[in-house]
Amino acid sequence: MLSLRSNSKQSYRLHGKLHGHSGAIVRLQATDDGKYLASGGKILWSSILETHGATTAMVWVKREDNMTLALVYGTQNSQLVCWQGFKRGGKLVFEESAEITGLAFDASSNRLAVCHRGGVIQLWTVADSMALKFVWSQEFKNYVPRAVAFSQLEGDERSVLVFPLYGGYIHTLKADKGTVADSPWHISTNIGDVAVNAQKGLVCVDEPSSGANLYALSEPHVRTSFPFNTTPGKKRRLRQIKIAPLSRSQLVEKLRVDAHEWVQTVTVSCVNGARA
Repeated sequence: MLSLRSNSKQSYRLHGKLHGHSGAIVRLQATDDGKYLASGGKILWSSILETHGATTAMVWVKREDNMTLALVYGTQNSQLVCWQGFKRGGKLVFEESAEITGLAFDASSNRLAVCHRGGVIQLWTVADSMALKFVWSQEFKNYVPRAVAFSQLEGDERSVLVFPLYGGYIHTLKADKGTVADSPWHISTNIGDVAVNAQKGLVCVDEPSSGANLYALSEPHVRTSFPFNTTPGKKRRLRQIKIAPLSRSQLVEKLRVDAHEWVQTVTVSCVNGARA
């Protein structure tokens, strides 16, 4: 874990090393206050009967009227699981057994958005007990959702934004019934990952062939680009992106790994006033 104080001009420093489950780490998700860090991998259950597959998406859930914190994660085989304290509950939310590719939670409405590699997007209400209540489902043909997010507040609700892996057509689904807005937002690129800060009206998109592009939710034009240099001969692949707390849309530092290695996953948070 690396950290950098918000007012510091120095480089990132090693904050600590954490040891958890065995096997590869494929997902990380930290709470905003830096108190908890969730790690998802391929080997999470000891029983051979529990074939949920690798963890593919994670989100922390906290209702505004309840101090209880829960972790919701999706798996490679359509399992949606909620951890609350030491209790675990899960359900199969899609009929087709395929990867859950994205999760997003809106605390103002207590709603959870889920997208599925088969082209299905669902909206659920999270009850006080952390049980899920189905709201609506929307299916797209020949469309592979890569991520979902909630838009800026429109009246008293937030729409659901759906980002595809291919084609660059970003759809907006109305919060009440999941109806599709007439004109999708088109960015003319494939999408590897998405990070949204609805409060600031920003969305950062990983374009696998070139780097990261920062957009305003109000207009489909690139505000800032962060190009990535790839090692010659190394295959370009999807990357994970996060928007850091207290970020100012500028390059702070480039962190390097060995040429024969790659960064599998990232997460961001604030730990004791320092960006981590």
